[in-house]
Amino acid sequence: MAVEMIKPVTHSEIGLKYEIDIEEYIRLSLNGLLIIEGDRIVVIDPGCADFLPSRLMNEYGLEVSESIEAVLQQKGVSPGQVTDVIFTHLHFDHGSGAFVRQPGKIVKRFRNASYHVLKEHYEYASRPNPSESNSFFTGLFKYIDKIHWLEDWQEDWLEYKVFNGHTRGMVVPVIKTGSKEVVFLTDLVPMQVFLDKDVYSGYDLDPELALLEKQDFLSSLRNSIRIILFHDPLIDSLYYP
Repeated sequence: MAVEMIKPVTHSEIGLKYEIDIEEYIRLSLNGLLIIEGDRIVVIDPGCADFLPSRLMNEYGLEVSESIEAVLQQKGVSPGQVTDVIFTHLHFDHGSGAFVRQPGKIVKRFRNASYHVLKEHYEYASRPNPSESNSFFTGLFKYIDKIHWLEDWQEDWLEYKVFNGHTRGMVVPVIKTGSKEVVFLTDLVPMQVFLDKDVYSGYDLDPELALLEKQDFLSSLRNSIRIILFHDPLIDSLYYP
């Protein structure tokens, strides 16, 4: 996936960490998360579909180099075994991969899974700010029988926090693993470079709010928590602070 240079980071600062091509783009990853807890097999943000309109594929330089099925197979899991899919938000690069095109139709990729999204965010994504109206894939939800609202999630090993700067009602899942926690930062901190508390993304709906939310959240982290970086092409996770 290719994304235009972020600001206010300078060209030289970006170049210290990531490769920049001749058109001033960097390549990004789509690092979803697989959780196996008891009888639950959960996928968070399964990435991008391979049947999106050519306009989007070309504009963002989208490439699906390895299928979700192949990635899951490496972990000994098939799509049919997944019990739950959680969407942090409904931008196409984070969750349209939960659907697959078959001859004459589009269906759930994880046929036996419940699909969970924050109701507050779904309602916003159905009538979004015009500035990000082309980023959502809410239309694909007509191909499932039932949407499960994340507000009704009952498992105590997963909690979430809600943020509104990147998009309205985006959730950051916090997974409890014994005495430790894993935080899936989604687009609150999409890459390692965004750990700089003064760095923001040109794709944020409200950059000032997004910056404040990130600063407050990072300041709250203690005891070297593992964080997942959805878009970083070099490292998918690290311990912070």
